[in-house]
Amino acid sequence: MTGLPLALVFAAGDAPLARLLPGLLHGADLVVAADGGLAHVVACGLQADRIVGDLDSVDPELLERFPGVAVERHPVAKDELDLELALQSAAELGAGSFRVLGAFGGRFDHSLAALLVGARWAADGHEISLHGGSHEAHYCLPGRPLRLRLEPGTTLSLMALREAAVLDSRGLLFALHDTTLPWGSGLGMSNESVDPEVEVSCSSGQAALIVEHEP
Repeated sequence: MTGLPLALVFAAGDAPLARLLPGLLHGADLVVAADGGLAHVVACGLQADRIVGDLDSVDPELLERFPGVAVERHPVAKDELDLELALQSAAELGAGSFRVLGAFGGRFDHSLAALLVGARWAADGHEISLHGGSHEAHYCLPGRPLRLRLEPGTTLSLMALREAAVLDSRGLLFALHDTTLPWGSGLGMSNESVDPEVEVSCSSGQAALIVEHEP
């Protein structure tokens, strides 16, 4: 962890599995809703610190539940995703790490964009993870190893981003030892955790680690 405040950023995709929510909500310092993600904030019984977006998918009745909360409204015709704007707003509120809930689901293009937006934020030095439905994504960069606690037998995949990544691992069924993972390759797909803690380190490039939980 960075030691800086942790922001929960709620996007409008699928809510994470109910059994995962307690761990995901734990330790948050602030909550930012990205447009329709406000519905997830309400479902989790949380108080939003800020509501951000063009608000084209927010139930007006939900907005009325947060009369004292700052609303950062943007035009529908804009260059950024509501998620990007919400992450920036959370950073302006002092967050140093980010956990996006509702990142995946519904439209594939939005899910892919969320994965790539997260990659850019990770490459810029931020600690960020994405969660939606039974899926979650983390990022591995040089000098910033990933350590995750997972049920043994959990399916996970590694994908190089932008360029080949050189990886090492601990706790995986198919071990990686100074393994070059080419960009655009299926080499890192469908691995499996065999220990309660998994570690992946990256000596060059950038990789996304995708976790697939059993529904």
